[in-house]
Amino acid sequence: MRVRSLVSRCTVVLLAAAVAIWPAGPAAAASLPLERCYDLETPQHADERYWFAPGNVHTAWPTPVGMLDRDVFRVSALGNVRIDHWGTQKSIAGELPLAGSGWPAPDAPRYALIAKVTSGSMLVLRTGLIYGSGRWFPIGADSGCMLYYNAGMPPQLVFSFNDPNIGDNGGGASMRVRQWWGEF
Repeated sequence: MRVRSLVSRCTVVLLAAAVAIWPAGPAAAASLPLERCYDLETPQHADERYWFAPGNVHTAWPTPVGMLDRDVFRVSALGNVRIDHWGTQKSIAGELPLAGSGWPAPDAPRYALIAKVTSGSMLVLRTGLIYGSGRWFPIGADSGCMLYYNAGMPPQLVFSFNDPNIGDNGGGASMRVRQWWGEF
């Protein structure tokens, strides 16, 4: 009987110690913006409604809160872009093969929704690549989580389509940007 009681007490003490030193779960720990994006937690900012980016121009995101270093973004979009005067429609998700040289974003699907930052750089987790200022990166219908690095100048997030001639385009994308603020 004494052995059983001693084992029970030791078990309770060991379990209490394990709980005390075991790392806290995600709900208990302060999570980083990237983790909050992956978990689809409520962002600090989200466009109230979808807004339209026409297929024939470059469109800056009308950010009401700005973009700061280590902010995380996720773009959701839907729509089609007309790629010529004859009415050929393409999904904003784009199509394979990848565009290649001569296209705005050579490593992205042809006709896909794309974006660039005017200052700093964007790490697109889906591709694992960092895109510097002025370099187009893929968005498609869902960008996945993207981490922004600021270069000091006030940035803009600009959208377009991966088409070497957007002048004959029509249609476009309805999109919504969500933003999780970086830690200061």
